[in-house]
Amino acid sequence: MDATVITPRYDLDLEGLWKLVLVYVTICAIAQVVALPVSWVLFPRVRDPKQVRGEPGGDLWAADAICLLLFSIALLPSALGSIHILSQSVDARWNGSCVSSIHGCVLLCTRLLVHIPFLFWKGMNATRKRILVHHVMVILVYGTGLVKGSMHFWGAIAGLCESSNIFLANVELVKCCSDVQRLKQSFLYKLNSACLTLAYICCRLVLFPAVLAALLTDAYTHPELTVRGSVIEWVLMPMAICCVWGMSAFEFRNIFEGMSKAMDLKVKSASSLLQLEIWLAVLGLLVGHCLF
Repeated sequence: MDATVITPRYDLDLEGLWKLVLVYVTICAIAQVVALPVSWVLFPRVRDPKQVRGEPGGDLWAADAICLLLFSIALLPSALGSIHILSQSVDARWNGSCVSSIHGCVLLCTRLLVHIPFLFWKGMNATRKRILVHHVMVILVYGTGLVKGSMHFWGAIAGLCESSNIFLANVELVKCCSDVQRLKQSFLYKLNSACLTLAYICCRLVLFPAVLAALLTDAYTHPELTVRGSVIEWVLMPMAICCVWGMSAFEFRNIFEGMSKAMDLKVKSASSLLQLEIWLAVLGLLVGHCLF
């Protein structure tokens, strides 16, 4: 079946690629800057000079959450379109590219690149240091795939994890409202917290092991089509998937605790959550192995 499928290719020359990158850098930078005055209008609380700008209730925090929400929504169509086009064959998954995969990859890399200075502006802490490592690693992996025209499918399917950030951004925006405590008791906030937990489970804790298993299964069963990649793809992509899964598993404890408090549920112990994460990873590996 794979032999009858033509591998889609959409290649840009270096000049065209740089122009596209500059366009997206400009868009992301403008969005990040414009989000500041927008936050002042939407959230009067952030104009209080007593608020720490990079913490909940501050204008930098609110602006960052607005951009995160917009970026996460904008990335999903290109990820879904790329998966649909590039999932048809092994060669397409490893060596194919399309318009949506090019634009999605450029959007992701430029958004993270523009976000790095904003992290320092908000003020570095342990969480933001982890985010910085994540950004650098993702830019390196996706940037390599973009330049070489490879691994676009795997980048697109891993990019589905950004869907969880839609609900995370909503939580961060609620923290910028004047009536935070009242909003946290609302049905919509509780629903969003439940959706955030479910999205984290499906789109991170299960998805990343599934992608890793599917990638390695392809490589094992069709080495003649997958060994074209360089060491960078072979090493960095699986390593990045494992690292981001680890970061997501670490962050999931805070996500689950927040959901439990919002729903007035008993907070599970760290050991119970670790067992849950391990079983979810096993489930993901099994799903990924049977995916193609």
